[in-house]
Amino acid sequence: MTQETIETPQFSDITGLIQGLPDYPEYQTLENNDDVMANLSHWLIRHSRVLDTSKGFDVNRCAMYWAGYEVVDGFDGKAFVDACQDSRGSLNRLAQMLDTDLQIFELDPSNHNAKTSDEITMATSYGMMAVEESTQLFCAASFGQGVEATAQKALNAINGFDDLETFMTTHCGLDHAAMLGGAIASVMKGIPMIMEGTSGKFTKMLLERASGKIFPNLILTSDLNMSVVQSLPGHRMISTAIMLKTLWSGSAKTDCGKVKEAA
Repeated sequence: MTQETIETPQFSDITGLIQGLPDYPEYQTLENNDDVMANLSHWLIRHSRVLDTSKGFDVNRCAMYWAGYEVVDGFDGKAFVDACQDSRGSLNRLAQMLDTDLQIFELDPSNHNAKTSDEITMATSYGMMAVEESTQLFCAASFGQGVEATAQKALNAINGFDDLETFMTTHCGLDHAAMLGGAIASVMKGIPMIMEGTSGKFTKMLLERASGKIFPNLILTSDLNMSVVQSLPGHRMISTAIMLKTLWSGSAKTDCGKVKEAA
């Protein structure tokens, strides 16, 4: 009996996938319209013709990537994870409302060293695996010490982007790599992905710079201006997903807006 050899992914595999990503039609929010519901409806109508939403958004995946950086901001990752696992916690309750599979991925949050190309490659591959074949809606966010500040710093450096591998080993952490993997898989499979926070904004921009393409199936919670009071990680993406599912379900109804006359 022969034993199969599992090949370790190379960074060139990631760049090869990015170069082969399909084109998507450009999408812009409605001009002079701050109505969140209208923009969500418009986004759905636009991409229900492009993405495979024939089964609605019944199978959801929400990924939370736990990383850590040298920037000290007082964020307690362990306490946040404990709160997520508490059935009475706000994020857990939102996940129950969405009926989603909320998964937390620990990406070595105590290791603040610069990441090697191999580590970035493995984290990107890891992020791709979170998007399974049955997934119809994918959400992603990252959390941990210094996550927001580091993502903003990387975002500020994006204008100097030249080579993806060099840029990522210089500016990125494992959470960015994992979210990039999720975004690549979502584009390849043709499903909507909701991205939260500065990490989400940076990752989307990074993928678009690396590919030279725009991917409107990757939607940022910040672009929708959702009125979510809670600022803790994960809340905006799940609240957006709940709204998205509600709108999708409503679009299938045919008895809305009818005028009935009394006999």
